[in-house]
Amino acid sequence: MLTISIVALMFFDPSGVLSGLTSASHRAVKLSFELCAIYALWIGIFSILEQTGVTKKFSKLIAPLVNLIFGKKNLSQESREYVSMNMSANILGMGSAATPLGIKAIESMQKDNPQKDSATYPMTMLIVVCCCVLQFLPTTIMGLMSSAGSKNPASIVFPAILSSTISTIIGILLVKLSHLFSSRRRK
Repeated sequence: MLTISIVALMFFDPSGVLSGLTSASHRAVKLSFELCAIYALWIGIFSILEQTGVTKKFSKLIAPLVNLIFGKKNLSQESREYVSMNMSANILGMGSAATPLGIKAIESMQKDNPQKDSATYPMTMLIVVCCCVLQFLPTTIMGLMSSAGSKNPASIVFPAILSSTISTIIGILLVKLSHLFSSRRRK
């Protein structure tokens, strides 16, 4: 259907199609550069925090939350630090900046995994927490809204907090229930 529409437009209004295509690609490239700048800034900040040891302090600060979600004995200190940084990046709405930190956390968890071919409970929980993306400051969405010309890009903050909190709580509960049922089945 889309192909037929494009072909029809090429016959009836080729200059409109080409100008629309050029305009759309120009906006896409501009948006990509804007997002790259935002991500580069936050990834740089997280790298500095990691090198200065602030991440260890932050890890201790949110340790009760991480222990509640992941279990007190399920994570090594290295994994806990990466999980903490990942969660803080997600809370700040920088999901793409959180992705490399999540990968490092999974790699760190894999070192302690006795069954190398299966995911552990903390791995599954991290994936769900990352997918639900608990965020209190949706900076990426606000940046996109701002670059699109929104008069009030901060209007998304409350709905983002509400929806991400609910989805994260439901995701955590489902993983915990799944883990409970699977551990009972193994016994």
